[in-house]
Amino acid sequence: MKNKITWKLDVLSWLLVIVFLSLVLAIIYTPYLYAQQTNLKFTTEPSEYVLYNTNNQKMYLYYRVNTGEKLVFTITGVDSLEIFSRIFYNEDAESMRYIYVVEQPGKIDTLYKKCRKSSETRAVDGQFMSTYNKSVFYLDETTSISIKNIADVPIAFKLDYNAPNNYSSQVDYIAYSPDEYLDEKIIIVNDKEYTYYKPIDGFISLDLQGPVFLKIISRTIFESAAIQKMDYQFSVYDNNSLKATFTEVAYKSTESIFLNDIEKIPSTGDVNILQFDKGNHHIHIRDNTNNHSVIFRLYINKKAVHVGDR
Repeated sequence: MKNKITWKLDVLSWLLVIVFLSLVLAIIYTPYLYAQQTNLKFTTEPSEYVLYNTNNQKMYLYYRVNTGEKLVFTITGVDSLEIFSRIFYNEDAESMRYIYVVEQPGKIDTLYKKCRKSSETRAVDGQFMSTYNKSVFYLDETTSISIKNIADVPIAFKLDYNAPNNYSSQVDYIAYSPDEYLDEKIIIVNDKEYTYYKPIDGFISLDLQGPVFLKIISRTIFESAAIQKMDYQFSVYDNNSLKATFTEVAYKSTESIFLNDIEKIPSTGDVNILQFDKGNHHIHIRDNTNNHSVIFRLYINKKAVHVGDR
C-alpha cells in the first residue's frame, strides 16, 4: 500500500513539473511568436524622420516621402492599418491641402487632406510640420502596399497597427553645460536644484559631435508680480547657419523659485528638442527677446560625444 501511494505522489509531482515548465515556455515564447505573426517589411529602406511633441514631450518616428516618391512595404498578421500623415509646412497660410495615393492589390485610393500648421509638433531638425490626418485601411492576411506622395510638398507618414511599437520615444538624457555663457541661475523645483544659464551678449555657445539630440529647456524671468504672461523667442544656429527659431508664451511658475532671489519669479519651462547629424557642430542659442531675459538648461542624449577639451 505504501509503495502504491508513493508511486501516485511521484506521478503527481511530475505532472506539476510538466505544467510549470509549459507555463514558463509559454511566457517566454509567446512574445516571440506574436512578433513573428506580425511583420512589416519595407521594399526599400525608408527615410526616417523624427518629430517632437512639446505637449507630451515625446518623440515619434515618421517616414519622409518627397514629391513623386513612394513608401512600399508588405505587412502580415494584421487586419487594419492606420496611416498618419503630416506635410512640411513652409508657408504662412492659414491652411493647406495635400494628396497621396494608397495602392493595394486590386485597389487604389486617392486621399485628399486639409491641414494647418501644428502648434505642438515640430521635426527635430527644426522643420515646421502640419497637424496630422489619419486614414484607416482594412487588410487581407498578407498585403503589399505602396503610399505615393503626389502633393507638391514632402509628406511624413507614420504607420500604426496592432503590433509592438517599432520605435521607442524614450531617450536617456544627461544635463550639459554650455561652453560660453554669462551667468548661472539656480532654480528650485520640489526641493531639487537645477542650473540654468544666462546668455552673454545674447548668446550661449557649445560644441557637440553628432549624431546627437539636444534638449533645450527655456524659461523667462518675471521681474514684476503684476505681469501675468510674456512672449519670448530664441533661435538656434548650427555652424553659423540658422537651424530653428522658437516662439513661446511664458507663464509664472507656481512650483519653482530662484535660489537667493525671491523677488524674481521664473516662468514655467518650455521644452524643445533638436537633432544634429554626424559631424562637428558649433551651436549658438540666441535670445531674441529685448525686454526681458531668457535662461536655458541643456541636455544631450547619453550616447553623444563632446568635442573639445573635457
